[in-house]
Amino acid sequence: MKAIKYLVMGVLLAGFSATANAQEAELNAALEGIKSQAPNVAELAKNAYKKNKKDAAALIKIGRAFYEQKDTANAAQFARYANEAGKPKNAYAPAFMLLGDIEAAFGTDGGKAAGYYNQAIHFDPTNPEGYKKWALVYRKISPSQAAAKLQEMKKNCPSEDIDAAIAHIYMLAGDEKQAYENYAKADVNKLDKGNLNEFVRASYFTGHFEDALKAAEAGIKLEPRNPTFNRLAMFSNYELKKYDAAKAYIHKYFNETDSAKFSEYDHFYTALIYQALEDKAKMYEEYDKALALVNDSSMIKRHAILKSVSDSYLKDQNFDQALRYYQDYLAAKPEQNSDDIEGLAKIFSKYADAVDESRKPEMIGRAVATYRMMAEKFPVQAIYAAYQCATMNNKLDPNMTKSLARPDYLKVVSLLENKPDRDKSENTMLKYSYHYLMSNAFLIAKNKAEAKAYANKILAIDPDYAPAQQIRDLK
Repeated sequence: MKAIKYLVMGVLLAGFSATANAQEAELNAALEGIKSQAPNVAELAKNAYKKNKKDAAALIKIGRAFYEQKDTANAAQFARYANEAGKPKNAYAPAFMLLGDIEAAFGTDGGKAAGYYNQAIHFDPTNPEGYKKWALVYRKISPSQAAAKLQEMKKNCPSEDIDAAIAHIYMLAGDEKQAYENYAKADVNKLDKGNLNEFVRASYFTGHFEDALKAAEAGIKLEPRNPTFNRLAMFSNYELKKYDAAKAYIHKYFNETDSAKFSEYDHFYTALIYQALEDKAKMYEEYDKALALVNDSSMIKRHAILKSVSDSYLKDQNFDQALRYYQDYLAAKPEQNSDDIEGLAKIFSKYADAVDESRKPEMIGRAVATYRMMAEKFPVQAIYAAYQCATMNNKLDPNMTKSLARPDYLKVVSLLENKPDRDKSENTMLKYSYHYLMSNAFLIAKNKAEAKAYANKILAIDPDYAPAQQIRDLK
């Protein structure tokens, strides 16, 4: 009796094994045919369906294979087959995940994709992928709601680290500030290369250079030759005034990274590092490289580099080169403002302070001419420009023997004296204009009455001004 029983069981098991093997064979044939785009792929898929129509997992494999080949119609059909095979009926979470992926990748309705992912979450709330994918498609509609969905994921998937996931959502939405704030809460040692790449960029571009350096160094441990990590480690060290550390990264970045396309910004930053270390030869060499690469689409503009070069030459008191690059800066800048014009005048003024007496009048004259040009281009600066012209001319005539500054000080007085709403800086300019005119009247014109009149005007602005008190009290 037992022998018959075991014989029957063996026959049944053998039949089951044969059926299972047939199912697997048909499935593998379909998957291979889809992958290789076999001409009989429709027949292979049909046969696999017939053998596996109650196996939801197998049907999803076929659907995924079609999805990988961008055959969305068949991918969606097999997702529906999987739902029919699922238990309970129409409630197979991976099928909804596949439908969501199809809609997210190839559809035009992000809300529809989010709807499918929501169904996947409903039927399998412990699978974090549904929440993450919902958040990714919904970020375009509302990054904050996408972040809230990930908070919901944390309740059902407590082992998931959501800080980096939320940060990633904000980074994709272009909100670097929120991305940084969430990455800053994550454990940097648990972040993968992609997250570290976003963390270092979000930190750097929001001015959090300590965190940028921390993320860059963690990234370098994973990929020592990664150009982004080495580049931003160099930049961050510079911003933190760790100039020797920044210099160490110059060689690493330019010589020991993979696939690095060096830009004008890289050479500009390198010049700043050498400038901080007072290595002037290498600084100017890097500025030249930056200027050779810069174009209209560059992150940093040509005029900004030219201004920096001019400032460096001015600091070195190489006035001719400072002027050359500053004039190139003015020519390259699309829209000049009054500060730009005054910058040129200041170079002439500093040049005048440094040259011998024979060239001083030339440089003072060029400074004055520049201030007059500023007044013409920007009438709102007429008072300030006249005051600066007077100051420049006073350098040529410190004893007032020629009264060179008098016309411009008179102009300042005419523009400010009756102005009812003078601010503090205007009162200062008016007071010192009166001072010059008071001194000029007393010492040069020998006109005590006029000098006393100016003294009283000064004291109306500043009652404690000692030089004016002395003139006022003269007998």
